Amino acid sequence: MSFVCKTGVNCWRIEHAEKLRFIIDGSDYFRFLREALKIAQRSVYILSWDIDSRTILTRNGIDDGYPDHLGDFLNALAAEKPDLNIYILNWDFAVLYTLDRELLPLYKLGWKTHDRVHFRLDGHHPEGASQHQKIVVIDEAIAFIGGLDLTKGRWDTSDHMPGNPKRDRIDNKISRPYHDVQVMLSGDAAGALAELARDRWSGATGTAPTCGDERRTDGWPEHIVPDIEDVKVGLARTLAAYQHQAEVREIQALYADAIGSAQDFIYIENQYFTAASVGNAIQSSLERERGPEIVMVMPKHTDGWLPQHTLDLFRLRLIRRLKKHDKDNRLNVFFPDGPGLDDDPINVHAKLMIVDNHIVTAGSANLNNRSMGLDSECNIVIEAENNSIVEEGIAAFRNRLMAEHLGSTPDNINESVTADHSLIKCIKKYNHPTRRHLRKLPLDLPQNTDRLLPDTEMVDPEHPIRPELMLRYIVPEGQERPTRSRIAIWIFLIGLIAGLSAMWRWTPLGNWLTVDALSGTLDMVRHMPVAPLWIIPAFVMAGFLAIPFTLLIVAAVIIFGPVTGFLCSLTGGVLSAVTVYWIGELIGRNTVQKLAGTKLNKISRKIARHGIVNIIFVRIVPIAPFTVINLVAGASHINFRDYVLGTLVGMTPGVMAVAVIADRIYATVQDPRIHNSMWLAASVAFIGFVAFILVNWLRRGSDQKSN
Repeated sequence: MSFVCKTGVNCWRIEHAEKLRFIIDGSDYFRFLREALKIAQRSVYILSWDIDSRTILTRNGIDDGYPDHLGDFLNALAAEKPDLNIYILNWDFAVLYTLDRELLPLYKLGWKTHDRVHFRLDGHHPEGASQHQKIVVIDEAIAFIGGLDLTKGRWDTSDHMPGNPKRDRIDNKISRPYHDVQVMLSGDAAGALAELARDRWSGATGTAPTCGDERRTDGWPEHIVPDIEDVKVGLARTLAAYQHQAEVREIQALYADAIGSAQDFIYIENQYFTAASVGNAIQSSLERERGPEIVMVMPKHTDGWLPQHTLDLFRLRLIRRLKKHDKDNRLNVFFPDGPGLDDDPINVHAKLMIVDNHIVTAGSANLNNRSMGLDSECNIVIEAENNSIVEEGIAAFRNRLMAEHLGSTPDNINESVTADHSLIKCIKKYNHPTRRHLRKLPLDLPQNTDRLLPDTEMVDPEHPIRPELMLRYIVPEGQERPTRSRIAIWIFLIGLIAGLSAMWRWTPLGNWLTVDALSGTLDMVRHMPVAPLWIIPAFVMAGFLAIPFTLLIVAAVIIFGPVTGFLCSLTGGVLSAVTVYWIGELIGRNTVQKLAGTKLNKISRKIARHGIVNIIFVRIVPIAPFTVINLVAGASHINFRDYVLGTLVGMTPGVMAVAVIADRIYATVQDPRIHNSMWLAASVAFIGFVAFILVNWLRRGSDQKSN
């Protein structure tokens, strides 16, 4: 067969790897990485989409003398090794992901660590793009590349045991099983990945790493046995056009060429499947008379409400289209399943493809449009080039993956595939519902899906998004979810108060928790000297500590009544905003940008260009935490007068709404009769209606100014 990898076409570089190991799942990857990091001498480069200093790399209870958590571990390495510099470049993540990320990573992995642990956020890409590469390079000699970030929820063993207590807890719940792949390699290929990391660092930070490019020759840990030795490795990238960087679509070309070269079978594992270019290549393969079998293993569903209602549906629509061209039933799409996995199905996060026994590619690129043209990605590709030893290594890797999903052994898989020359027959042979198995992905689509699905280009863009469209896309999403959440909370409070009222009236609760006792305590607070002035500094401090303002408003209203409580809350809120604004102005844009991220600065500049209406808008519909908006505003281009007036006008409806609701809640608690509960419900309904009208009016005004 003809060779697929071609530099300048579908590969950036083709380099020699002395040793190479395919690593399946986070338990082995984190363990191998920790062993390799411990022998680092001069340099460590980490490129990531997400990183968390609290990540624990090993969970087997073995004490090697180093701290458990990643941030402390890296700090200890730098302190122990005087020539070691560690460079961590993490995507300057969008506001949309803030709640899913470690709070203030710059503090955790920058200011708090050794001065030779360098942490920066990477915003060196066009609007809508992300730094998605997952690469670690040690001493220019050892590299890891794949789909795993050093963050929470990634660690798991290959048995993917339901409810494994060693997995991370997210939102007080054990995270779902997680399947992924990383590749460890050494030699010139590792040196090329180090060069890529240095270039990425220089472009994102404007400074070059201080350590040189000297390469060690003895960096491979002795106890890690390689799967393949002495092999050529291609490096393929995706880079969007940005400033002086030309567009690079090597991964897209690589997938198309590799799929087109397939003779017997294609095995794919990927988190997503929405890329039109890959779909077209698979369609062409299916239209061949005697084309290859295609087996795809994907998650039953992705994490998060938004991906499940967009990307998962795009995936189904694409698969259904391909099945129309699949006359011989050669395309089979599965998700891994097994006992106890109904509630938490395995999250297939791997990004790999194996073609026959000849080609394997793995890395950070998903099979979605943005990984083909927008995000910064890097994959490796190994081509056997008629080398039987490399072919055996590629086949063994595929057999290990299938054995994991089928609850079998690599030897059984190898025997079946060799005998029947079919992946699909092998899956049917070892697919038993009483153990780990592969299930066909349901392809049912809701009615009117084409009408209900949002714009593909906005959800899964292949090209950079204009800033105006990005702002319009981000802000309404921020508008919809908080509004819906607040309404749900209010409904919950109404039900809770109704229940408390009933308990107060008809149970012994009213005998020991009396209104008179509560009123006496509140009266004592009210009659303290200049009592209302004491709560205003509390609002100012809340601006620094990110304490929810709503709780302080409720307290002020209950203590001082609706009018005084409203005035104190509004005054304190505006003073807090102004104080944090001045601090942002004092410490400067560069510091704030490192702390809060360039995305927020870009959004704030956009708001500044379009006047006071948009300032009011972000106060009513915040696109970032209150404290962060204030800090960024002071360090960017927002006019102080517009900022103060917009803050005052924008905060007034929200503070007033909370004050009214709090007053009605307190009245209901004091007198839990039906008319007070009805007034409370009516107040919530009226405020919700007014908020809907106001937000839509502001959005129209914002859009008109944007145009």
